[in-house]
Amino acid sequence: MTKVTLGEVDAGIVYVTDVKENEAKASGVTIPADQNAITDYPIVQIKHAPNATAAKAFISYVLGPDGQKVLTSFGFMPPG
Repeated sequence: MTKVTLGEVDAGIVYVTDVKENEAKASGVTIPADQNAITDYPIVQIKHAPNATAAKAFISYVLGPDGQKVLTSFGFMPPG
């Protein structure tokens, strides 16, 4: 995205979230589904987490409606 916004290249393939973050400098086009890749972002709590309560709260927030609203606003898809 940096190369595109600096004008060093004419186009690039980036995450939707990067396009949304840079909408004032660049515009995106949709890649057809049969040619596109979907990236998975797992969320886990580590074993023996030093603050297991906070880890569980964070995961709950991210997967809950408020967290999903934030992620969607940045272009992330809901968990599938």
